[in-house]
Amino acid sequence: MKTDPVEITAITLIDKVLEFTSMTPDTSSWTFEKLNKNESRLVRLRQIDSLLKLFVPEIYNKKDLKFSIESLLDGKFIRLRKETMYSSLFRKMDKIILKSKHFTEQQNEWRNDELEFNYRNLIDYKIKINKVLNFNNGIMEISYPYLYSYEMTNSISHKIKTENLDAFLSLVIDPANECFAKEKLIQEYDYPKEDVYEVDFENW
Repeated sequence: MKTDPVEITAITLIDKVLEFTSMTPDTSSWTFEKLNKNESRLVRLRQIDSLLKLFVPEIYNKKDLKFSIESLLDGKFIRLRKETMYSSLFRKMDKIILKSKHFTEQQNEWRNDELEFNYRNLIDYKIKINKVLNFNNGIMEISYPYLYSYEMTNSISHKIKTENLDAFLSLVIDPANECFAKEKLIQEYDYPKEDVYEVDFENW
């Protein structure tokens, strides 16, 4: 069974937001009150609440988590930060671009709105990748005549590597690339003690 991470980084926030929003597409339900009777989704929202407060305080609004979540996905927090925060990340991006066959000379210094565009585009890409990676989720057993497509799609999905994508998104959210122990977040950021996947299992 899948388990919650005990070492938390900025990509944990993205992963939890994307999982939550795919489970709860109705944005009007992104409140503690609306999810009060759905423990699995409520714990996820409580986790997200804590991580938003930790990683993107610029857009954190406990009374309007819908705004905070959408602002995270849209990259609105980026323009609220000084460009010097991203100096190291801009250099990493330059190295990738310099290797490109489409390379053209850079005319000006990087701006945060340009970083926001790249971030938002890659968030959209990660959402699409997640749909592919989770294509066979929920299948508990399958009979012989239907197994071929399952095995074919699984074999392709297992070749998809997202480490570089996740590293970039994580550095945009947290340029310091910090890692926090779950226990620390429980004590200092009101992070839920529950393992959300155990909650899922118990409420199946």
